[in-house]
Amino acid sequence: MKVLVIGANGNTGFRVVQRLVDSSHDPVAMIRDASQRPRFDERGVPTVLGDLEYPIDHAVAGCDAVVFAAGSGGKTGKDKTVLIDHIGAIRSMVAASVAGAKRYVMLSSLNKDIRSDSKIRHYHRAKAHADAFLHTMHEVMPDHPALEWTIVCPGGLTDEPATGRVLAGGDHAQSGQTSRENLAAVLVACLDEPTTIGKDFVLLDGEVPISEALRSL
Repeated sequence: MKVLVIGANGNTGFRVVQRLVDSSHDPVAMIRDASQRPRFDERGVPTVLGDLEYPIDHAVAGCDAVVFAAGSGGKTGKDKTVLIDHIGAIRSMVAASVAGAKRYVMLSSLNKDIRSDSKIRHYHRAKAHADAFLHTMHEVMPDHPALEWTIVCPGGLTDEPATGRVLAGGDHAQSGQTSRENLAAVLVACLDEPTTIGKDFVLLDGEVPISEALRSL
């Protein structure tokens, strides 16, 4: 499976790429700047230039799946959150459907809510709006193939080592932490686990092996 990783140069996205390299899949890293290319060249990973503020149809063309691991980041303004995490995410979903990239895995967020009143409400609302579109896009794009989607909602992200054990499922109002390594492992594992298709779930560090946790969704 040829997998486009959107946000490949980010903390989580790069981990996803590394795990895809060690899997049976073939990653393609979407990057915003050609200066980011060498770190992928070193690993034999092809790259494609793309910016979520503009059409990315060229990046998705020929891919079988998309992992969306992009984000505007905490150092940008709220406008960028809307442009990347909301509108850019939807742009990638539409591009995937049009291009025939049937499988789509979204990195979302715990406590997403279109009516969020949290301290980072702009982010939680943006993620919720994007995910809501993914849930129903087949209704507004009936002439295009429906995506086989999965939405993964981690807690506070940490740089702790992978444990391979998680808590998956449950209430979106939970709190907790998720290591980026465990998160990357789950995002990749979802590609091969049919029980995750059509599922929108919380992911926290836990005690259940990843494969078992995903099969139980």
